Amino acid sequence: MWCRILLVDDEPQVIAALRRELLRKPDVGHDGLEIEAFTAPALALARASEDDAAFDIVIADYRMPEMDGIAFLRALHAIQPGMARILLTGSTDTEGAIKAINDAQIDFLILKPWSEYDLKGRIALALHRRKTDLLHRSAPASGQPLRHAPYRLMLVDDDEGVLKALEREISLSGAATSGRSPLFRISRHTDPAEALMAAAEECPDLVISDYAMPQIDGVTFFHQLREICPDAVRIMLSGRTDLAVLIDAINVAGVYHFLGKPWQSAELKSMLTQALVYRDILTGSR
Repeated sequence: MWCRILLVDDEPQVIAALRRELLRKPDVGHDGLEIEAFTAPALALARASEDDAAFDIVIADYRMPEMDGIAFLRALHAIQPGMARILLTGSTDTEGAIKAINDAQIDFLILKPWSEYDLKGRIALALHRRKTDLLHRSAPASGQPLRHAPYRLMLVDDDEGVLKALEREISLSGAATSGRSPLFRISRHTDPAEALMAAAEECPDLVISDYAMPQIDGVTFFHQLREICPDAVRIMLSGRTDLAVLIDAINVAGVYHFLGKPWQSAELKSMLTQALVYRDILTGSR
């Protein structure tokens, strides 16, 4: 099986270095690579829109003069939503990392200068997850309905007060899907290990978890949850916004959204609405 990779960076020397390393052994686990590269994001988007342009993965630079990498990946996602997305950057900050999570939903964030081992490892893992997701979503539904309500929402935070505040606000922000039917069936957990055991019994649809917990931090919790319930939409809640945490939230936890403390009611409501749509796309619900 051949792998088609799209490279986008405004610096030709970076494109050349990426191409050289990707074509050098060891490969990323496929029979061969077909690489197309562009220094202009607009040209890459035009190419991705063509009928024969079905790419498996894109590696895009963050800082480009014509269009930054987050805007580019967001536009590309609308054209080819199934493509794995890696953002490459020589410099970023917490704001940029949060945008990478919330706006571009990238698979990995790789810092320049990269190591060849890290680059190829991230690509191989992104491709493996994409293949696994496609197989999982194409599997028969075993007679179960595609869509169900209420959605199962799991809240995880070692502070019971935060859990109660979240549940109260979520209940007020979206009380019904149709008629008087509840939108969410909410479970609260102050112990992430207990939450993992509960997830093994019944996978949640959405999970909002704090980062700073004494037993297991949010990144570790989500990494373990991903193995148990790969379709659960993961949302990180944290009062900390340091870059290392955000990079781990992307690369290790694979979070869908980052929600800061204290959260804004409008952002919480909007995020939940978008997360439900994303969850239904993941699982093929109608």
